[in-house]
Amino acid sequence: METASGDTDVYYKEELHSIREEVTSLRNEFSRFLQRANQQHIEGMLGEMRKNFMKPMVDYLCEDANERMHSQMTRNCKTRELCETAFKDLLQETAGLVGRGRVEAGTVRMYRDKLEELKKEAKTPQCSRCFSEASNLFDKQVKLMRSLQIYEDREEKDEKGDISAIEPERIVSEVCEPVANKQRLLMLKALSGESKTFSELSKLTGLRGGNLLFHLQKLLDTGMVLQRSERGDYIITRKGYSTLQGLSRIYSEIGLIE
Repeated sequence: METASGDTDVYYKEELHSIREEVTSLRNEFSRFLQRANQQHIEGMLGEMRKNFMKPMVDYLCEDANERMHSQMTRNCKTRELCETAFKDLLQETAGLVGRGRVEAGTVRMYRDKLEELKKEAKTPQCSRCFSEASNLFDKQVKLMRSLQIYEDREEKDEKGDISAIEPERIVSEVCEPVANKQRLLMLKALSGESKTFSELSKLTGLRGGNLLFHLQKLLDTGMVLQRSERGDYIITRKGYSTLQGLSRIYSEIGLIE
């Protein structure tokens, strides 16, 4: 009888262990689902922003390029009119790229090559000023494409990942400090799954009133969290979500995750 009882205990322990593993698996899957859902919400907001502001943005870029080239190009140059037209035509084309849903790296490189080809035709030392202005305007447009997340160059991304490019003061203030607190990190993690109200975050962290607002403000000021309206709930931003993903990779790579 004792043997039968022992076998039964082992059986139930194995069953309990199996159930726990299944519950853990379901919980993890549900968490990933919430993360994807929240990320889709962020993508939706970005898409709506692109849709509403794209045409005025493209118009502004074209107008800005025309005005800057006209005012900044070298005066008293025999080829000024010809060069100004060439630069304006190219920059209007590249401004139009911003209106696309996605810009390929090859397309951006093609226009960089076109600028280089024009540069080879430079006749005088004064030409460098005009090419510098055109290049700066083009880089400004490319930077906007990155901000809108319609363009990403893997090669440039790898180069920017060089440790020598790290700006300590900015990294500490905009990334490290906001997450260097257990309560703020807890809030950020919770928001990665779904939006939360002030009272829900208060219950989650155990913080009240001004104490909770202080930590929330840190996340708001650094752009990791947004509030839908003055009294609305809070949602994680792409920056906040990317920061969490980066922390997860670091956490794994240094052996803290088994």
